[in-house]
Amino acid sequence: MYTITINPLVGIGSIQLGMTEMQVQQELQNAPWINNEELFQTFEYDSNNRLKFIEINNPFDSAGFKLLYKDLDLFNTTAEDIVSTIRIHTSFVNNMEAELGYTFFFREIGLSLWRANVMTDAIINSPEFLAEVLPENLEDEKRNLYFATIAVTIPSYYD
Repeated sequence: MYTITINPLVGIGSIQLGMTEMQVQQELQNAPWINNEELFQTFEYDSNNRLKFIEINNPFDSAGFKLLYKDLDLFNTTAEDIVSTIRIHTSFVNNMEAELGYTFFFREIGLSLWRANVMTDAIINSPEFLAEVLPENLEDEKRNLYFATIAVTIPSYYD
């Protein structure tokens, strides 16, 4: 089991906001896990080649990862529980455009959480949902209980 710590406004694991592309590549080469290309989805750099956005994919337990923010595992805790826990300390913007997925952005701490569809335990266990979903698709639908990507940004990223 690998544990990666996320520090909003700072970075994810050893990948820190403000690093150059070369520094990021060096850190990825030294990482204790494999498949960085699959784990880290996006790195965005500013005009000075400094990292301003880091996005990591939820491997959905296929690789045995924990992504910890404080004591909260962002990969293995339901989206509902994550939002209700973090919102106690900071406000968020919720983008619910169906074609783009569902994003929660906690601007004050530069934390962005995304999933393709909204799913809750109540929905997934409802007779109506179970009557509509094909049994072979149920496990994929359960993934929507969790965030698929988590990102950290510099404070001015969405300005």
